[in-house]
This record gives sequence, C-alpha cells and structure tokens, in this order.
Amino acid sequence: MQWLMVMLMGLLSLGVRAADPALPECAGDQAPRTAVESFMQAMKARKFTEAYDFVTATMTDAKPREEWAALQKKMFDLGGVSIGAIDVRAARREVLADGSCSNKAWVPNVLRAGDVLNTEGSTEYEVYSVLLEGGSWKIDSQETLFDEERISEWFPDKK
Repeated sequence: MQWLMVMLMGLLSLGVRAADPALPECAGDQAPRTAVESFMQAMKARKFTEAYDFVTATMTDAKPREEWAALQKKMFDLGGVSIGAIDVRAARREVLADGSCSNKAWVPNVLRAGDVLNTEGSTEYEVYSVLLEGGSWKIDSQETLFDEERISEWFPDKK
C-alpha cells in the first residue's frame, strides 16, 4: 500500500508541474545549443563570415564581419588549426526570480582539435556563455576548462 501512495504522489507532482503554465521551459530550449553548434560547424568548415552571425560584439572585439573573418582565417592558416569532432551538450539556463527564463545560457562542448604544435590533436572541454541578443542567441564568451573539478561539473559523464 505504501508503494501505491508513493507512486500516486509522484504522478500527482508531475501532473501539477506539467499543468502549471507559469513554469518556464528554460532547460528544453534548444536555441542556445543550436547557436553554438552552428558556430562550431561554420568554424570547422572555415566559413568565418557565416560564423560571425553567431557571436556578439564582445567576441569580435567590435570588428566588422569581413575584418573579423579575415583575422580568423589568418589565425587558422598560421596556426594550422583543424577542428575535428564537436560534441555540443544541452544548455544550462537559469530561471529568474519572477519565474521567467534568463537571457543567458551556458553551453558545454567537447572539442577535438589540433594545430601546428599539436598535430595529433587534443580533447578540450569548453563552456560557452550565450546571450539572447536582438531575438537571436549569440556566443558572448568561451572558457576552456582545465581543472578536473570544473570539468566534472560540466561533463559528469567524462571518463
């Protein structure tokens, strides 16, 4: 009988949560993740003018599209940069005190990349800060994680 009560309480709590229209669907919003995926795919394909659409002025140092794209190309060429596997994970987005979704999200990514100094490539654990700007999600900053504790926080499935 006790298991029946536990089951009923669990179902009831799910029903209340699903029926409450005030609860935002922050975690289910794929747009921040899609912005990072689109940016990474454009960078991997060396389509720097397209990648520009997915970053804020902070990320471009307020440079115009063509100038920023030319700098990216130069860095990739000089550094022998090659992007391999990209594994963009689900975004984390906070719920504000009023119950609405924040206009900021954090998107983790596991990147396999190489360069002239590291021809065999390495695995990098990154977290992108993404902002809702003018109706579009754009990357505002990127952090590469080195500390095992921080990596475990964002990538709990990491072996």
